[in-house]
Amino acid sequence: MKHETIETNAGWLIALTFVVISIGGLAEIVPLYFLDDTVEEVKVNGLETVRPYTPLELRGRDIYLREGCYLCHSQMIRPFRDEALRYGHYSLAA
Repeated sequence: MKHETIETNAGWLIALTFVVISIGGLAEIVPLYFLDDTVEEVKVNGLETVRPYTPLELRGRDIYLREGCYLCHSQMIRPFRDEALRYGHYSLAA
């Protein structure tokens, strides 16, 4: 089967593209089911650090998102000039 045959026939192109993407996806996903350390438990000094937000924390988070505070107060570095002009220089640790 030549490339010309595949490229000129849309049915073959779609079918073979689907086969290649499926094989690639399976090659990346299937090994994760056989690894024991894929997901790590989050603990600090033997205590679990993941817990549900309190009602006050949820209210604060809602305000933080509603007011757009995450635009300036994030860890995202703004490498493009238009982002720096719009949001200002990113926060520095000093």
